[in-house]
Amino acid sequence: MKGSPIYDRIENGKQAVNFEKGSGVMQLFHDSRNIAYRFPFGAVPTGETVTLRLRAQGDVPQKVFLRLWAEERECLIEMQKTEERGGQWYSVSISMPQTAQLVWYYFIAEKDGERTYYSNRADRLGGEGQQIEAPTDISYQITVYERGFHTPDWFKHSIMYQIFPDRFFGMHENGEIPKKREEYIIHDDWYEPLAFAPHPYENGPACNDFYGGNLKGICAKLPYLKELGISVLYLNPIFDAYSNHKYDTADYTKIDPMFGTEEDFCALCREAESLGIRIILDGVFSHTGSDSIYFNKYGNYGEGGAWRDRNSSYAEWFDFCNEPPGYASWWGCSNLPNVKEMTPSYLEHILTGGDAVVKHWVRAGASGWRLDVADELPDEFIEILRREVKSVESDAVIIGEVWEDASNKESYSVLRRYLLGRELDSVMNYPFKDAAIAFLLGHLSAEELNRRLESLRENYPKEVFYSLMNIAGTHDTMRIKSVLGEQVQSDGMSLEEKQNACLTPYCETIAIERVRLMAFFQMTYCGVPCIYYGDEIGMQGLSDPFNRMPYTWRQIDPELQEHYRKLAQFRNENVFLRTGAVMTIYAQGGVYAYARYITEGADVFGNPSENGVGLCIVNRDSATQTVCLDISAFAFDKWTDILRMENIVQAEGNTLTVTIQGRECALFMPPGNVLDK
Repeated sequence: MKGSPIYDRIENGKQAVNFEKGSGVMQLFHDSRNIAYRFPFGAVPTGETVTLRLRAQGDVPQKVFLRLWAEERECLIEMQKTEERGGQWYSVSISMPQTAQLVWYYFIAEKDGERTYYSNRADRLGGEGQQIEAPTDISYQITVYERGFHTPDWFKHSIMYQIFPDRFFGMHENGEIPKKREEYIIHDDWYEPLAFAPHPYENGPACNDFYGGNLKGICAKLPYLKELGISVLYLNPIFDAYSNHKYDTADYTKIDPMFGTEEDFCALCREAESLGIRIILDGVFSHTGSDSIYFNKYGNYGEGGAWRDRNSSYAEWFDFCNEPPGYASWWGCSNLPNVKEMTPSYLEHILTGGDAVVKHWVRAGASGWRLDVADELPDEFIEILRREVKSVESDAVIIGEVWEDASNKESYSVLRRYLLGRELDSVMNYPFKDAAIAFLLGHLSAEELNRRLESLRENYPKEVFYSLMNIAGTHDTMRIKSVLGEQVQSDGMSLEEKQNACLTPYCETIAIERVRLMAFFQMTYCGVPCIYYGDEIGMQGLSDPFNRMPYTWRQIDPELQEHYRKLAQFRNENVFLRTGAVMTIYAQGGVYAYARYITEGADVFGNPSENGVGLCIVNRDSATQTVCLDISAFAFDKWTDILRMENIVQAEGNTLTVTIQGRECALFMPPGNVLDK
């Protein structure tokens, strides 16, 4: 690695803007991602001192004030003026609060009684801001998290695989799939179409057709998953429930008999552990099923339950009312009655009791929880959950389902505290997914993509940023291949049309090329890549339930599967792709390039790690592109695209000129891939 000034630019992504001299107009500038203007970079621990600076050129202000506020407390602080190369600078150092929270700021410049303001841009993504003439509520964000906050190291180094249990693989004695309810539809053939039936008790679909995937089937496929490079399995709900998706929990203490037994789960965890694979469970704690031991609306669990017996010990969990259906339910779904999470008896059952649900299943072998609809769970509930789970297994991981920037997410008019160090370790990274898809489809430029990704890096604590669950597809979204093939879905389509929807050969060819690029993003960018079962073999499907079809073991795209496997191998073999620093080195039009690297024998967390560097390049355009990459930060003259083992490319000075074919990616590494110290 070259000298420290270059290193500073690497850590903060860009250099200061050079103003033109001689202008008589006031020109202000601040960049929250450049340490010349804000130090240290990004989210900071409680009590940290942060230095903020504003630069002025032309008709410079007489005074500059920092407007700073947090949790309804506001102050104006006059900044100290210094004249330095390139203009007038104004600076102030602020000690961050001792309690974790978000801090907001912008600048007010005064000249001859007139005020000019400098704030974040309207998109609130940070970085370079805007100079405006009126006060604004569009401010820069500083995330202040609990000092000492730490997420599990093993998770940062993982590759995840999400499984919808009924649809992955089945292993049954005598080949017979158990039938828990008489009205269940059991498919005779793994490859036959979905069956649709009305719910026997409520309006809407029953979701009661089953293909027979189970825990023993997952166990049988562990060698395949190991070969693919997987080290964590995230299972959609496996607890007793009426539906095939199991988000309508009937009993948190029992494995659904369609999937197996608690012994089967323990055996799966043991076998997975022997292969270096961990299991994460789906926790659905904002609601239960109406057809459950807790609510028992239809009498399938005897005479007890909150609906049938208001003196039941479970009755206080639910919010009954006079409006149909007579109780509060999740988003109006009458088969999913909401629970009042902070009810002491519910807390004891799920979280705090000696054998509470979240602790029981961690003791049984799970390595953490993904929290369904975290927006619906009170902050206090998640705090208690974290405390109780970590009391059993200190390095268990807690992941939240949050679809937006989780650092500043508002839910029910409350600013959530997910990432301040007392709740979640990670969230499902929908902003990454949405931005990458928009870029690959041509809806976002590389510059805009970079701006969105850098905003996450700035707003999230580093411990979280490197633990983010980087998804491409999930059980709640269309299959990534269908999305990237621009498959059209409309409300006017019949169920049969949706079932049979597939890409044309031309669109499928383009889709596969884009899926390869999406996989490359997942495997080379910061965070934990998560593969939705079947995406690696090219499965298609519209939204729920058509994205939940059985894994097509008889129809596999071997080249795409090998692409995933090869990328996973590179990630698993090179620590710099997991906990190395990231720096954008090119972002123009349809080409995005970033460096992942470790220098001086330590990763971004200061852990001893092997030095290494990779230049990751994506060309989303159909045409071949030749780009000039700024590699001034790296003291190497020769680079090789290891995805193709092509001839060595020679750098010229600080520039590496590479040619990337249409809809292709490249990973350039220096021979030997060891950085000089």
